[in-house]
Amino acid sequence: MATTSVSTPIPAGLPVTNVLAALHNHDLMIKTLCPALISYDFESGDPSKSSTYTVTDKKPIGQTTYKLTLTNTTDGINSLVNAKPPAGVLTIAGKWRVIDGTLREDVEIDGNFMMKKMAKGNVEKTHPAQHSMLLQQAKA
Repeated sequence: MATTSVSTPIPAGLPVTNVLAALHNHDLMIKTLCPALISYDFESGDPSKSSTYTVTDKKPIGQTTYKLTLTNTTDGINSLVNAKPPAGVLTIAGKWRVIDGTLREDVEIDGNFMMKKMAKGNVEKTHPAQHSMLLQQAKA
């Protein structure tokens, strides 16, 4: 299992309630997590608590479809990606939390060695921008 964390300071004056509302907005989370989003479909659950979606996304290696489960928590949201790329199974579990004036995301990645390495590098490269985008939306 590979792990990594991304932390972004919450801008001064931005209420925690706004950040939590943005995290709990599943449509916004999907669009933030999937910048090359092609489409997504609600599959099951309750969007105010926990829901599973089928997401189709454009990746450097082409189009990919995977399951994304978003579960709201009192201090953030959990995201779970279950993907079956050609190279095997990939699971990415994220815990997004509002803690001590920061938006912190702890990520666990499971899959074969190559998939874990590639996914961890991708999270570390792209998620700081996703945090910034989400915090921008929380201001609106």
